[in-house]
Amino acid sequence: MIDVGVITDEISQDIEESLEVMRRCDVSISEIRAVWGKNSADLEPSELARLRQILSDAGSSVCAISSPFFKCDLYEDRQAARGRLHEARDMGLAEQMNLLERLFNVAETLGTRNIRVFTFWRTEDPTPEIEDRIVAMFEKPVELAEQRGMRLLIENEHACFLGTGVETARVLKRFDSEAIGAVWDPGNAFCAGEQPYPGGYEAVRPWIRHIHIKDARRDAAGEVKFVKVGDGVLDYPAQIARLKTDGYDGVLSLETHYALEDGGKAAASEESLRSLAALVRGV
Repeated sequence: MIDVGVITDEISQDIEESLEVMRRCDVSISEIRAVWGKNSADLEPSELARLRQILSDAGSSVCAISSPFFKCDLYEDRQAARGRLHEARDMGLAEQMNLLERLFNVAETLGTRNIRVFTFWRTEDPTPEIEDRIVAMFEKPVELAEQRGMRLLIENEHACFLGTGVETARVLKRFDSEAIGAVWDPGNAFCAGEQPYPGGYEAVRPWIRHIHIKDARRDAAGEVKFVKVGDGVLDYPAQIARLKTDGYDGVLSLETHYALEDGGKAAASEESLRSLAALVRGV
């Protein structure tokens, strides 16, 4: 059975406001990235305990922690443009293992084993040498995740080395561990120039453990514009129908990156959340 969730700060940094929007849309699954202006990894123990209580009082379970792990440079001598950090600090490679330990604690506190991770800021198209280095950099984190009962889920991200389903699959097939998998993001694949469905999906399908949903189209200048789910060019009816056929029983987590013209994120996310829920429940 496919469930619908939402990255809560796509609605609001105020978790209670987010939960109220979710309640109106009959959605109870939260994905946690940033709350109260802080990335989840930077929450104090008292703030984390407060967040857990608010979620519990609202009857909301947590499907994943959307972390910034490995959103950093892979090579010190190759500086890349930064993508969005969503309230996280810009940290170097040397800080990542301490970050991972904090993320394990956040995930345990909030009752999930899924931690979304990345594959370093993209300076060029991934070469075999770069992919070898990415694999090597994940070996210790995967070992630690196995020990803690966690799963590190690589999100295909166009600002990072692995931006498409095909690129992500090339790396994931080199691991033999249940502690690593994929967050499939069709919208990011579209931004990276890949046909998300069926092409990208077919490549990464064996490793998909979680899915992010955003919709988009390109304007006359070729720039990507995020829009309400269902108003873009991504074929979500076909993608969702295929997920049902394939027996996917995880969460489709809304990550709109879309706001109304007046800047309203909550109303825009509510529109998309209702649209996504209708697609899942009606396809």
